[in-house]
Amino acid sequence: MKIAVLATENCMVSAVYGLLDVFFAANFCMEKRYGKGMINEIDCQIVTINDQPVTGYNGISITPTQLLDSYDIPDVIIVSSLAEVVVDCCEDAIDFSDKSEITAWLSNCHNKGSIMASYCTGAFLLASVGILRGKVATTHWRSADLFRKVFPFIKLDSEQLVVDNGDVICSGGAMSYIDLALYLVDKHVGKDVTSDCAKLLVFDPVRQKQSPYVTFKSHKNHEDQPILKAQEWLERHYYKEISINDLADQVGLGSRTFKRRFKLATTENPINYLQRIRVENAKDKLEKTTESINSIIWSVGYEDISSFRQLFKRFTGLTPKDYRHKFT
Repeated sequence: MKIAVLATENCMVSAVYGLLDVFFAANFCMEKRYGKGMINEIDCQIVTINDQPVTGYNGISITPTQLLDSYDIPDVIIVSSLAEVVVDCCEDAIDFSDKSEITAWLSNCHNKGSIMASYCTGAFLLASVGILRGKVATTHWRSADLFRKVFPFIKLDSEQLVVDNGDVICSGGAMSYIDLALYLVDKHVGKDVTSDCAKLLVFDPVRQKQSPYVTFKSHKNHEDQPILKAQEWLERHYYKEISINDLADQVGLGSRTFKRRFKLATTENPINYLQRIRVENAKDKLEKTTESINSIIWSVGYEDISSFRQLFKRFTGLTPKDYRHKFT
């Protein structure tokens, strides 16, 4: 299997070289398990669109390991992530160097059968060149809102770590290039070598969702002052028994108008917003304190422990106990 990692200006350097390391480890595991030459090795090379070194986001130069015009059509092309989209996630448009040349090369290879793949915010690049049209994508959870804003007609499932459309595969999260690489090893060779490789790298191969890593950030960049006042009140009094109708009266709005304007301003309905604040505070206490889980649940405003556990798992994908174990 021939894999080309397309390095672009201002990309994440560690992921580009890290992909080579994962596939090298996979080749080592294949040889150990099945013998030398028994299974075709993974030939992974770094390419750039003009065959010249590119400079990563951290200022380190990335040199291509193979010239583009001497490369047969790869089986898989993995596009690098756009680091600024994670670090500065509030722009209204996405642009990158050599866009027209990259679009032409990727489109040509895709039309000739190459599988396109991305990790982290590489999905923005694939979407920008039109390859994600009609597909499902995932990207770094912190950039999900921007992706939906810039590409409203592409379905985004940002909870998932890997989304496979057959000819286009996306993985989300900064370190998800390892998940993507192991996923490709599994497709190419099988679970035994994938497991061997994960153990060699000391990496958990069972990650499926980004939801445990997501931090809720409230939307306050709007000009609806009554709704902003309500948001701030909820964030200060989340642990109390709260009536949404009373809160609407408090900010001078009718109940139906309040709910409509709250959703428009924050993208969340008031109840969901309150639930997310409570879950976020519970996560913080689970990480930083040794309080019992029941005490934490009561402290964020829930008396029904079973109900909160279900709510917590819906938002994070983990039980409170598992969350504490993972992040303490």
